[in-house]
Order: sequence, then C-alpha cells, then structure tokens
Amino acid sequence: MGGGRHPAMGESFDAVYTRHGRSIHAFLARLTGDAVGAEDLCQETFVRYLQHEEQLSNRNGHVAPWLFRVATNLGLDRLRRLKPCALPEDLALPAPPVRVEDPVVGEQVRRAVACLGPDLRAAFLLRAHHGLTFPQLALVLALSERGAKDRYRRARDELARLLAPWFEDLMP
Repeated sequence: MGGGRHPAMGESFDAVYTRHGRSIHAFLARLTGDAVGAEDLCQETFVRYLQHEEQLSNRNGHVAPWLFRVATNLGLDRLRRLKPCALPEDLALPAPPVRVEDPVVGEQVRRAVACLGPDLRAAFLLRAHHGLTFPQLALVLALSERGAKDRYRRARDELARLLAPWFEDLMP
C-alpha cells in the first residue's frame, strides 16, 4: 500500500503500515482461522486508517489500539456472519499464542483457541499474544477495564476446560 507523508502527520502511512501491518494480519489470521481472508480484513483495516488518518494524527504514533479495534470489529463481523461449524481435521491453524514445545499439544492449543467464541477469542489473543494491557484491551473491545479483565478470564477458563482432557494424566 503506497502513500507518502501527510503534511500534518508525524508519520507516513507507509511507516504506520510497516510498524503494525504484520501484527494486525497475524491477529486477524488467529482470530478468524483464515490467513487468506485475514489479508482482506487487514487491507480493510488500513483503508479505514487512511480514511481517518487526519483525526488520528493527534495520537503521536499511538495508533495500535485504534488499528486493533478496527481489526477486531471487522474480524468479529466476519465470524458472526459464518455459521458455527466444527473445525476440519486438516485445517492448518495459525501458530498458538503461547510457545508449546510438543507439536501435538501445540495443535490442540490452536484448536482450543479456535473453538472459543469470537468475543472470547479476540480478548484472549489480544491479551495473551499481542500483549495488550487491560486498559488497552478495554479500549479495543469497547468495554470497561473490569469488563476486559472478566472477558479475558472467561476465555482462559474456557481454554482450561477445553484443554483439560489433554492434561488429565498430568493432574494429581
């Protein structure tokens, strides 16, 4: 995506895209489970950035929460339009948001994250993988800080429930 430096901007569109494009795409791929579709959503996120570039110039380079909010809304809209279905066994899911040494366990983590409802999945990925603080998470998800903490906690609890059968032999 091209674009020069806007005279009133502290940073060019190219610089913003270079700094945030990869993480926005990775988040959307994990959120939707569709790396190819995430490219379209990422592109739409940055089109919206261009449409609001002048208003965002006062953020002094702190546009990541705004970009994640737009990307989250686009990704959740796409997920809500899809009918819920079981994941095909051969689906290549994006890497899990945590480092897992065992590839079988890693695949189970990916599948468990993909099985979370869209709102819980977004909260978990934004916090666990992209490192958003709870105030940032609240801003991105349009929740209070307490609501953001609660949603993340519910996502973790659901993941623990989904992954429990894989770790039963490790439990005392």
